[in-house]
Amino acid sequence: MKIKIKLLIVSILYFTTSYGQYNISVTINGLQNEKIYLAYYFGDKNYVVDTTQLDKQGRGIFTGNNTLDEGIYLIVLPSRNYFDIIIDEDQHFALETDTSSDIRTMIRKLKIEGSEANKEFREYQVFMFDKTKEAHLLRVTSMDKTISEKRRNKATSDLEKANKEIIDKQNKIISYGSEKLLSQMLKAFGDPEVPAYSSTFNGQYVDSLFQYNYYKDNYFENVDFSDRRLLKTPVYHTRLVRFFDQIVSPNPDSIISASERLLNKTEGNAEMFQYTLQFIFNKFNQSKIMGHDKITVHLADNYYLSGKATWADEDYLAKLKDRVDKMRPNIIGAVAPRLDKAQTPEGMFYPLHSLNSKIIALVFWEPECGHCKKEIPQMVEIFNKYHQKGFHVYAFYTQSNLTEWKTSINKLGMENFINVYDPFNFTSFRDTYDVYSTPTLYLLDENFKILAKRISLESLEEFLEDRLK
Repeated sequence: MKIKIKLLIVSILYFTTSYGQYNISVTINGLQNEKIYLAYYFGDKNYVVDTTQLDKQGRGIFTGNNTLDEGIYLIVLPSRNYFDIIIDEDQHFALETDTSSDIRTMIRKLKIEGSEANKEFREYQVFMFDKTKEAHLLRVTSMDKTISEKRRNKATSDLEKANKEIIDKQNKIISYGSEKLLSQMLKAFGDPEVPAYSSTFNGQYVDSLFQYNYYKDNYFENVDFSDRRLLKTPVYHTRLVRFFDQIVSPNPDSIISASERLLNKTEGNAEMFQYTLQFIFNKFNQSKIMGHDKITVHLADNYYLSGKATWADEDYLAKLKDRVDKMRPNIIGAVAPRLDKAQTPEGMFYPLHSLNSKIIALVFWEPECGHCKKEIPQMVEIFNKYHQKGFHVYAFYTQSNLTEWKTSINKLGMENFINVYDPFNFTSFRDTYDVYSTPTLYLLDENFKILAKRISLESLEEFLEDRLK
């Protein structure tokens, strides 16, 4: 297996300075006079913390004057092949393997001296290699319609047995207790046991979504949020990704609620809290899904700008505040900001909120915009198709050249739109509607609530077809 390692050499002084030092002797048979790397996991990234030059016998030593943070580390070869090891309290041990291109072979051949944790880790990995291969073959056999039913049933029975052996193995390791990192990792990967469906639970009537909600609400019950070691393993990050990608509804309010519950669990550990908040914020701040900006605004207001994100510096917070101040007025579900001072070409005020329409398309545009030249004529066609059903277009010209504007209105066939502009910037439309490019399209209902924004014309027509039947 190959990975891309971010070759960021991190000072050993970053790590906890407590007792002793680390000294990891490594022998890679078949590899001579090459540099290898010791890296650690942090979320979905890997960072190099140390390097060593192998001698002609393939021997080298990772060593430092301070202890390493406990977690899962990688020993990375020049080919970018790697294998994982555990770093716990015992940081003086020796490893030996060869340069096989197959990670499973490297781990099978791995010899360990001086680290019980790594002996257990290697034994567990080899066990899982064998059992997952066995389970895969049995699963294929159990679904093979070309063989007898008896053989399929036998394969199904053996598959259940193999799966039970895996579960029993994991439970045994978990029973070793929280001091062992492998135990904590396997426990954190575990899903909650969902009660069988019943019309009542603890004396309360429940609906058909009870099991889903129970699973969602208890998804992290096996994660020890006081154990910072989990941050330097792939486990916690993987759980976070699955939770927000597959478990929680993509609805912004659902994500906000789930985020609040999760962040409350982490507040007892500053590092877990920071990692969790940054993960959620970055994920949804970068999301292309319409409406997810509401999540960004919520997290910014309630955590970053409220002082809870103590690691964020003043410059970052100032830029974040400026950004969310422009996002906040125009999130999905909010009432559209007023545009009372918007003027027609004749110089008359025509406020947005004076419109009486079932659906309003508010579009910010300019004549020299290439996309506007292409999309405005298409919007004219959509307007002509749906106008009699209660659809209006409030077209806001973003520049101040009156002559150019009037010419473009006629050239693009926009005469039946409500055409306005703000030559003196009384409305502050660029800030309140976050207009940083054109065209920018908002869709409003009869109460001027924002239904959608920055949607394509295809999506606009689909929406109108559905709402104005």
